[in-house]
Amino acid sequence: MKMKVFHVDTMHDAIRAIKEELGPDALILSTKRVRRGSLPFSIFGRSLLEVTAATDSIAEQVVAGPQSAPPVTQEEPPSVEQQREHSPAFQDTLSALLYSNKPAESGAADVQIPPPTTKQEPRPAPRGRIRQLKNELLDLQQRLTSSLPDESQTAGLSLPAPLARACRLLVAQGLRPSTAESLCLLLRRHLSQESLQLDHEIQDGLHRLCVEQIRVSGPLLNAANDCKVAMFVGPSGVGKTTAIVKLAAHYRLQENRSVALITLDTCRVAAVEHFRMYANVLGVPLETAQTMADVVDGIRRYRQASLILIDTPGFGSHETAQLMNLGRLKDMCGSIDTHLVLSATTRMQDLRRTVAQHVACAPSRLLFTKLDETEEYGNLFELAYQTTLPLSYWSNGPRVPDDFELADSARLADLLLDRGSARFTPSGLSSSVGRHLAGSVAGTMPQQA
Repeated sequence: MKMKVFHVDTMHDAIRAIKEELGPDALILSTKRVRRGSLPFSIFGRSLLEVTAATDSIAEQVVAGPQSAPPVTQEEPPSVEQQREHSPAFQDTLSALLYSNKPAESGAADVQIPPPTTKQEPRPAPRGRIRQLKNELLDLQQRLTSSLPDESQTAGLSLPAPLARACRLLVAQGLRPSTAESLCLLLRRHLSQESLQLDHEIQDGLHRLCVEQIRVSGPLLNAANDCKVAMFVGPSGVGKTTAIVKLAAHYRLQENRSVALITLDTCRVAAVEHFRMYANVLGVPLETAQTMADVVDGIRRYRQASLILIDTPGFGSHETAQLMNLGRLKDMCGSIDTHLVLSATTRMQDLRRTVAQHVACAPSRLLFTKLDETEEYGNLFELAYQTTLPLSYWSNGPRVPDDFELADSARLADLLLDRGSARFTPSGLSSSVGRHLAGSVAGTMPQQA
């Protein structure tokens, strides 16, 4: 920074001298009235205007003009950073000094430089504006997502055309692109180049691979079973109670096996009453349990039954202790088949989260419900493929016991490959068992559990 002191008669002379020597971008740091004369202390000297100005350039010592008097004690000028931050622009300072200097020329006191303007803190944006920005960002995200090609259209681009079409079909059914491509690459190694150009050969080959990859558990009871205990766990609303009623009706009325029911789901309104209504129609005992000890007592009491089915409430993600108690039933009672009941309409991310949540109760089977409410069955294959848990049963409607069947790997492979004959279609209440139950219960159904 270059600074200089000017002694002039008027402010106009000071401005002209400052522009000539320091340039138009110079800043006026201070102004004051001084007296200049030959006598000691300049008592009878002439009154002059002393102006100190500075400009950004190579730093030099402050040099007084040849006509300057002995140096007068001055206040220490502000630092360079303070001048750059707080000093107003030259033209603004100049205008302020011109207006404030008029009374000074007529004998008034020193001219005061207006105080530097302070930077105002930025005001926080109103909530309405923030909400509007969020909505705009969400809208932009949706537009970008919609402009991207669908995964079902981009999967298998490196594969031959017929095989790529089959790969995209699997992705459209709900399989992850990586899983679908893995199956197609495996098939590519097993088929000849001629077969890879034929759609029916690819369909048959994928069908065989899917059947090999899908594990099923088979029926709950067989001729060798003396007593089987099965527990059904899962989120609320997926249909645990309805699945139990269908199983009880099948084994009691169609296979003439002895069945006993135990329920821990005593929290929902009228849940036990609905369950007891079906137990009375089927002619099977129902035990209501409040604790794990009650469940153990019920299992011991009905050891003579061929099948004991345990209904449980749907626990939330924070109720890990209750799920661990269910898992300890295996240690207390021996062998128990734990079926994790899930809805086929649930997203894959939520299915994985549910499986992780129920690891504490050690599920050994996967039972899917609501297959009649979806046309994509890749979640069934994908979850069984990732968890290595076998599929046990499928529920494809509310009717007891008609809309229920044993999981079949060939049937699921047909569904994945979109073979129309495998799709779940509504049918009439044709079986005598279904008519008997519908008439006895007068059309009421247990609440979904």
